[in-house]
Amino acid sequence: MRTVDEAPEAFQLFLAPFMEQLTQKTLGNAVQLMTEDERAEFDRLLGLMIHPVRLFAPYTF
Repeated sequence: MRTVDEAPEAFQLFLAPFMEQLTQKTLGNAVQLMTEDERAEFDRLLGLMIHPVRLFAPYTF
């Protein structure tokens, strides 16, 4: 859970060097600058920030 809580800050720190290189600062442009390993880390951090969909539990109430 700690990793999930820290993901937004880690994501910003990870993206900072890429955004500094860009004149038009978008995620798509930043991704184009990344290597394969950097893209894997980007996907991992992004996945931690996106909350999974909670399945409906019919007997929860």
